[in-house]
Amino acid sequence: MKTLRIGNGIDPSKRCVISLGIGKEVYTSSLMRLVESLRRVKFDGDFLFWDEKFPEGCPPHFDAPFAFKAYCFYEANRLGYTQILWIDSTCVAMRSLSPIFESMNQNGYVLFNNNYDQSLGQWISDEALCFNHLSREDAMTIPEIPCSVIGLDMNSGIASSFLKQWHKIMSDGVTAKGVTSEIRDWDEYQEISWNRNNRISRDPRVRGHRHDQSAAGIVAHRLGMLPYSDYLKDIHYEAKPVKRNTIILHHREFGKSIASLNEIHWRIFVKMPLIDKPRAMLRRLLGLARNTKSLLGQRRNDS
Repeated sequence: MKTLRIGNGIDPSKRCVISLGIGKEVYTSSLMRLVESLRRVKFDGDFLFWDEKFPEGCPPHFDAPFAFKAYCFYEANRLGYTQILWIDSTCVAMRSLSPIFESMNQNGYVLFNNNYDQSLGQWISDEALCFNHLSREDAMTIPEIPCSVIGLDMNSGIASSFLKQWHKIMSDGVTAKGVTSEIRDWDEYQEISWNRNNRISRDPRVRGHRHDQSAAGIVAHRLGMLPYSDYLKDIHYEAKPVKRNTIILHHREFGKSIASLNEIHWRIFVKMPLIDKPRAMLRRLLGLARNTKSLLGQRRNDS
């Protein structure tokens, strides 16, 4: 684990952002981009990150996919941090994080609204549901919890309970994996993640298993915790585009290189609002004018 001091607050040890990027170069590059974005929005706190190995005691990825997130939280808390914000390495901070930490202070935690309006029932295996004594129908009413960004105030009882239960359920041998059997390779892992060949369920509503998100959804449901923050958006989902209040942008990329922060800023702050949006509006107006002209011509012909 490495620590970077960002800003010069009176007591930055109480507040931190944590993340992990190991393996592919794109992940480590994304970590450095995330650091740069935190500096640009003048984050006042520490950045803790893992870029070489998982936190101590964390199981291998195939044994408990994404269990490292809970272990990173515990390590940060052990070091004395109380307001802890996990941000996936593939995200960038677009605006000040202060509103997120204020929400964390008020509510004890920050869970973000699912941009896709999806439910836990769509993204969890039959075996994980059975193991946790949940029916598919009940799971379809429970919101899926995005875990790309999640904030916990460790002075809060509900946040402490969430982390304790999330850590436990991620290590139970079934909930995080989605299956009781061993995951042997990446092909099998992808079959589970995307329910290929009905690997985890024959229910046509089931799209895959989301490991950390599936586990977090169960724990949040048990504790009565609901997602409420709209500060997180996904660059790939145009149905719910970036807004003026978007603070963190999920910017997943699938090649060997990533877009620079300058490129992302150009797209979000210049191209989308000043070029794409007016162009789309102009196209709609031209289409409306053509339709009106055609309708008037048809009426003259009819008369």
